[in-house]
Amino acid sequence: MIKEGDMVYLYKDERRNYLVKIQGGRLHTDLGFLELKDIIGKEYGEYAETNLKHAFYILRPDLHELVMKIKRKTQILYPKDIGIILTKANIFPGARVIESGAGSGALTTAMANFVRPNGKVYSYDRNEEFLENAKKNIERYGLSEYVEFKLREVTDSYDESEVDFVMIDIGSQWDLIDAAYKALKGGSRLATICPTFEQLTKTVFALEEKGFINIETEEILVRKILVRRGKTRPEQRIPSHTGWLVFASKISKKAHGTQTTQEDAQPL
Repeated sequence: MIKEGDMVYLYKDERRNYLVKIQGGRLHTDLGFLELKDIIGKEYGEYAETNLKHAFYILRPDLHELVMKIKRKTQILYPKDIGIILTKANIFPGARVIESGAGSGALTTAMANFVRPNGKVYSYDRNEEFLENAKKNIERYGLSEYVEFKLREVTDSYDESEVDFVMIDIGSQWDLIDAAYKALKGGSRLATICPTFEQLTKTVFALEEKGFINIETEEILVRKILVRRGKTRPEQRIPSHTGWLVFASKISKKAHGTQTTQEDAQPL
């Protein structure tokens, strides 16, 4: 049964869909309004009607919807990139992870879902407005106990050590590679996203110099398919370039000098 305070995904069609926290008030749409209190006691999969008798289906919100419908003050990491980060990073229930650049809290939301019930995301940002907005998004989703926000610009080191993963999402990624190295457990991974080739090359070379290995760079593209009777085809619009994802693994200082560089690893 849906209770007051639950999050629901109200779906009419691809254009009319809303992520809503059930409490007092109304949801106004172009097809009339819904009294949110009337949804209390219903089950997921049922529907609610507007005052104009249009049905909206009550669905369980998935992580994709939570990410895409956060209140934005910044550009966000999209699900296509977040999905790869979650599978390549060492994020699991109980993990301790760091992110530099909270942004609007999109990746924070995803990582908090994965580290619960007894893990923690340490989210750093130097911009108070962005941090407060991210914090409100996390509170709205009921994930506050799994995230610790820190209003601070990191230079040399983080407050935490022996963490399982570090995500760097700032404009000068190379500035935090040393801090990330100090914070990570041996063998654990770092990730960052680089919007330009200049950032990408500088970041990868800095990772090599610091002693990271297993350095990978990927660009994730997604194209939806419109399935129609007799005229199925790809969508004409496609999410374009968001950034290049870079992943790297920390090795101990004892192993430094034995790693292979990106140039050495390429076939002739």
